Amino acid sequence: MRRLIGELRTQLKYQIIGPFLILAIVVAVVGLSIVAFFIARQQQDRFDNELAAATRTVSDAFLAQEQANLDFLREVAFAQRNDSIGAPAVAEAFRTNDVAGLRTALEPFFLQGTRRSDVRLDRLIAFGRDGRTIADFERPPQASDTYITHDSFDLSGAWFTPKVLNGESDSRGDKYAGLIQFSNTQTLYLATIAPVRVDTEVVGGLIVAIRFDGLLTTIVQQARLDGIVIYDQNGKVITGTFGNITPTLTLNADQVVRIKANPDPFGQTLFTVQTVNGTEYQFAYVPFTIRGSRVGILATARAREEVLTTWADISPVLLMITLGLGAGIAILGLWVARRITRPLEELTNTANAIVNGDLQRRVQLSTATQNEIGVLAHNFNRMTEYLIELLAQVRAEAGQRAAIVESITDGIIFTDIHGEIRSINRATRRLLGLADDNPIPKRLSDLPLQPLQEGIPGFGDQRAQDLFALGDAFIRLSVAPVKEENGTLLGYVAVLQDLTEEVMVDRAKTNFIGTISHELRTPLTVIRGNADLLLRGLAGPLDEEQKSFVESIRLHANNMTNLISNVITIANLDSGSLKSNLEPIEVRRPIEDAVWQVQSQIKAKGLQLEIAIPKKLPAVLADIDHVRTIMIQLLDNARRYTSAGTITIRAIPQPDMMRIEVSDTGRGIPPHMHEQIFERFIRGEGTSEGINSSERGIGLGLAIAKQLVERLGGTIGVESAPGQGSTFFFTLRYADDSASPEKPAARVESAA
Repeated sequence: MRRLIGELRTQLKYQIIGPFLILAIVVAVVGLSIVAFFIARQQQDRFDNELAAATRTVSDAFLAQEQANLDFLREVAFAQRNDSIGAPAVAEAFRTNDVAGLRTALEPFFLQGTRRSDVRLDRLIAFGRDGRTIADFERPPQASDTYITHDSFDLSGAWFTPKVLNGESDSRGDKYAGLIQFSNTQTLYLATIAPVRVDTEVVGGLIVAIRFDGLLTTIVQQARLDGIVIYDQNGKVITGTFGNITPTLTLNADQVVRIKANPDPFGQTLFTVQTVNGTEYQFAYVPFTIRGSRVGILATARAREEVLTTWADISPVLLMITLGLGAGIAILGLWVARRITRPLEELTNTANAIVNGDLQRRVQLSTATQNEIGVLAHNFNRMTEYLIELLAQVRAEAGQRAAIVESITDGIIFTDIHGEIRSINRATRRLLGLADDNPIPKRLSDLPLQPLQEGIPGFGDQRAQDLFALGDAFIRLSVAPVKEENGTLLGYVAVLQDLTEEVMVDRAKTNFIGTISHELRTPLTVIRGNADLLLRGLAGPLDEEQKSFVESIRLHANNMTNLISNVITIANLDSGSLKSNLEPIEVRRPIEDAVWQVQSQIKAKGLQLEIAIPKKLPAVLADIDHVRTIMIQLLDNARRYTSAGTITIRAIPQPDMMRIEVSDTGRGIPPHMHEQIFERFIRGEGTSEGINSSERGIGLGLAIAKQLVERLGGTIGVESAPGQGSTFFFTLRYADDSASPEKPAARVESAA
């Protein structure tokens, strides 16, 4: 025994297989147990959901039955004279106390109600102003086409009779419903009672009644349940489908309190498990509602056989799987351990020899060892040779990389993790004007780079964020981290790209676009003016078709003029020729100017325009023309993308800024487009507005508004969701705010 224990402790194969076997068995047992638990839990959840759904179906069935009774009562109460059978109108028979005529009039309705699957009529009662029954038809149990009539009896003491005969009504109307037992029978009915009126006078009442036990049996079959129990508000059994056992299925006070306190009885149904006649049932409890009021508790039941058999079915399987896995793992582990340990002994001996200085020693393994250990031995044998070869290769590759970096025409700068420059290439020295023997700057922040602001000729705001001026040259600075494969940060590499020639090309392009746009504006002005003259009749009267053509010419000329104006504005922004005259202004004035320019187009589209601006607002520091242009762009955008509803303008003073909003009732903007729509040539999504309409633009309006707002030192954004309209807003500084409106450029050292 000691020898065996010693081998188990010292032999590597046992040290490998022992813990592995134990761990594998534990994992298998735990894993299979978890699987079994989740299978049983899933089965229970499915069972709960099915029972809850069936309970909801039962509750809906009671509501549907109550509604069917009401509809049937209306048919009976408003029945007119039927000469074919000699029956008077039902209401008239009540008024004249024509008992025979009333019974003749009611008999066809009773027979019809017994045959209708939605009504399931068992008893139809008519009672007069004195509270006594006039006609009382009842279908015997298990019968369909025959009926019996009951003698007259007094209903004046019933809870519903005074309310019906006095014409009383509550929040749910003048018709009543409930569970009723009549004095001449001991049967429990689900009854619906309604008054019969002649004009406004109540002349009697009608009762539609269904045997409640039969109704429960039908609903149990339809909902695929095993039983239903009805309780009163205190948890006492009223009736059910479990026969003689039903009265024993009472609820205790705690269960009644929990059921009544449940805020979401159908979303979080309460369940209990009870054994009835040796069978385990699961009960679900919800309020029992008649005529919209809780009158008791409804319990539905279903046998738990399928849930209980699940665990019994899978337990033997789980046991067999666990035992099989344990045996298989033990056998496989022993075999694997032997194949591993034999080559490892040779590797250990060879490693010890090399440690002792025998660098000529190599691992000797059979050719049959082709697994990872064989590969390890082969690589181990080549390791010494590779060390010498690798050193020479590293030196050669380092020289090659240095030559490549030096030959790159863009400036390359390497820094450590603290931003201190370690090396630069020849192109960087050329850009910085440094000779080969001059010392390099210590940090990126020491480079004489000036960040480009908005308005630099040749650049739009979407390109200026990483552009810098270096003397007379324009440079794009890109900084990226240098990391090892494991993610360890080694430093940063910065690339200085000379974009001076691109600046010149961009500037020429911008000037060309601006020139072409100005040249196009003149003929468009002539077209618009002549179209207006034609519409005014200065060239003679026009028929409707001619007016339509001229109106189309003017509309499209206006659209083209607006597009060209936007292009000119963009060109002026890019070229730096657009000036900003910041002065204290009242924000109402440019807003009203913008409204005056676009209100005719808004009204022409059938939209409402509301202006919600307080009379007294603090002055803002802005360019009045810029604010007017911003408002025109936002209002035009709202008009384009709103097919019906209202456009609202608001000015909201805030502690630090003035917030101006333009809200519409359009189709809304998805969240992923909130940033993109402020870029040039980006338009909203849609099939009925904007993109596919005759009013579509080219996607410059919001980009212009964004650039102008930022020139004024404010911000612009949108709050929107699909189907909920959009609210575009921008902010302006108050007149007493002395902060610079220019956006602060990112510091060079923060990039590194």
